[in-house]
Order: sequence, then structure tokens, then C-alpha cells
Amino acid sequence: MSDDEQAAPSPTGRPWPALDEKALYGLPGRIVSAILPHTEADPAALLFTLYSAAGALIGKEPHILTGGVHHGARVWSLIIGRTAGGMKGTSAAEVMQVLRATDEEFCHNRIMGGLSSAEGLIIQVRDPSGDPESDSYDEGVADKRLLVLESEFAAVLAQGKREGNTLLPLIRQAWDGGTLRTMTVKPKVATEPHIGIIGHITPTELRMKLNEAERAGGTMNRFLPVLSKRSKLLPDGGELTAADVKAMGAELAAVIVKARTIGQMKRSIEAAKRWRTLYERLAADHAGDGPVAQVVARAAPQVLRLSVMAALLDGCDYVDLPHLEVAEAMWDYAEDSAWYVFGGGSGNPDLDRLKTFVDEAGAAGVTRTDINAKCFSRNKDAASVADLITELMKLDGYTESTIPTGGRPRTVYLRTKTK
Repeated sequence: MSDDEQAAPSPTGRPWPALDEKALYGLPGRIVSAILPHTEADPAALLFTLYSAAGALIGKEPHILTGGVHHGARVWSLIIGRTAGGMKGTSAAEVMQVLRATDEEFCHNRIMGGLSSAEGLIIQVRDPSGDPESDSYDEGVADKRLLVLESEFAAVLAQGKREGNTLLPLIRQAWDGGTLRTMTVKPKVATEPHIGIIGHITPTELRMKLNEAERAGGTMNRFLPVLSKRSKLLPDGGELTAADVKAMGAELAAVIVKARTIGQMKRSIEAAKRWRTLYERLAADHAGDGPVAQVVARAAPQVLRLSVMAALLDGCDYVDLPHLEVAEAMWDYAEDSAWYVFGGGSGNPDLDRLKTFVDEAGAAGVTRTDINAKCFSRNKDAASVADLITELMKLDGYTESTIPTGGRPRTVYLRTKTK
């Protein structure tokens, strides 16, 4: 893969984000740095995946309390990369081998995928139910920790769109914390579960499947968007030894055991001073009511949780200045990832969807039939499609071309340049 291909700008014209060295502070940074020479995975994807996985292992007890809300070790990452070159699965596999060396029982019993319904998620962390003396008694799940690893997060978004499916609202509630329950005749209840989620998706799937309602409703802003690409070519694979993995697992296990004994956390004087300055930036509007603003709307809570995780993984029971600097650096990468994916939004979700569809077609272009059938699944009438095409043609860099076919000429719409 050429340097030009790696550095190619997004369809929104944004450059690929850079991960600040401050993000690699402490044990997580050492783990990522130890793995990196032996993998093609992206360092950012490794780091965020590690934070999410370790947070699920730690559980719900350690937290910072602000405005009456607990912000603890619950950090959700959405790894965004191309199907082949994004190395999403590779980043997860590398972290999971360290996690197995940390807590094999948790990895065997408390990591799963296949999110499809609210009830299905609750069942994995459910409370006991029924009469203990009855044969139908359900003893529930004793360990309320759960890590959901979704290699096809686009399918989760698709499930959430189905009529009557309450999965996405429940996911949002799981990030917030508290008791989960289904509103059914025989409700399923999970008291105070601790659920971590790591999702994998391509940029195109994310732009196409995450609609305006889901952005505005808060599904996406509970995840940290993390762009991922191949870091290098290793045709013969890496040479990370079992002893290296075991040593990393032992060190991670030690800090997790300590972290699980910690309750409410405070900031050091230096961190508190820095937080007050940083909060002004995090609380500011990012882009009015546009897509990026919707995706990064929970900037302050996300940075709070990242700082808690940075402290816990450093073996501390309080947040110090370096931990807050880690959180800020990681947030900068997530925010830049959001701009890369969504920063070219027009404010019209249907037009943005059409732009993405045409952009992905490249020099071949797309026909009106393609737009109707593949972009909008035949859910728009001819007049609406025509209006959208007219709006697209008004944008810089898009054109209409007529191709001779030997019969009736074929009209295609394509992007002619990168902004």
C-alpha cells in the first residue's frame, strides 16, 4: 500500500487524524508499543480497543461523580476502517490475546457478539427471576460485566431500525448506566450491569446506515469513533512471543485487580485546574446542529471516562494531569475521526447519502436506476430522486456524463475531483 493511498483524504476533504504521543502514556501505551512491531493493526485501534476491553473487565465501581452522574470504566469504541485494509479484526485479535492472558475466564464466558434485540442483551446480564423452589426458577447471571464485540456493527444499526425493535434505546441506556428492563408482560431485568461494546464498521456503512434520527437520538455519540488503517505490511507475520503476551497480561491483571477495589475518584489539584479549562472547549458547540455536532455531543462525559480509565490503568485511585492529557489526546483522535467521516455533511441526510453513494462508485459513476434501487432501496418516488440529483449537480466536483452504448446513451453521475 502506497503512502499516497494511506494518506488519501476522506470524501469530506479531511486529512487522516494523527494519534498524539500523549495518548500512549503508561501501561496501555507500553502494551500497544510492544504489539505494534508485530502487527499490521492501527495503533489507535489497538489503544481504544484495549481501553474498552479493560474497562469491561474492571466493572462499575470506580468512577468520577459529576452532576450526580457516575462516569466510570465504560468506554465504547467504534473502529472504522475499510473492509480489507482497515485491520479492524486484527486490532481486536491482538488485544484479545493479551486479555486472555489477563483473565481467561472472563474472555471465555463474558465476551460475546450478536446484538439483535433489547431482550437478548438483557438476558446476558439478567437478574434472578421466579420462585427459587420452582423448577422454572432462573438463577440469573452472577457476573454483571459483559463485553460485546460486534465485528459487523452495521447489522446492529439495521436491527435497530426494525419496527418495534428497542435495541438502540437500550444500548443508549446501557452506556448511561443503571438498571435495564424490558417493558413486556414478563419483563427481563438486569440490575446495575456493566456493559462494554466494541463495534467494527466501514466508513461507507456508517455514513449510509446511521441516519439523522440515530445521530440526533444519541446512539452514535455514546461511541468513540476511531479510524483504523493498515499500519505496515508484514507478509511473514509478527514475532510477538507467548512470553511477551503472558507478561503483558500479568501486568494488566495487577492493575485491574486494584481498580476493582476503587470507588469514587477525585482529581489532583493540577488535573482539576486543567479540567476547568478543557471543559470550556468540550462544552462548546462543534458545528451547529450538523452531523459532527451530533456525533461528538458527549465530549465532556467521554473525556471524563477516558481520564478515569487512564488513571485506573496507571494503578491510581485519582485522576492526575497525565491521565487527563491522555484523555484529551484520545478524544482529539476520536473527534478528528468524526470530522473525517461526517465533516462534509450538507445538512440534508438524503443528499449526504447520495453523495456517499456516488463517491464510492468512483470513475464508473452511477445511473438513476442505481440511485433509486441501491442507494434508496426504491423507497423514493422518481420526482424526489430527480430533485436530489439536481441538488447534487449543483455541488462542486460532481457532474453528469453521457456514455454511448450502441443504442440508447447511458447517463451516469459521478464525482470528478476530490475537494
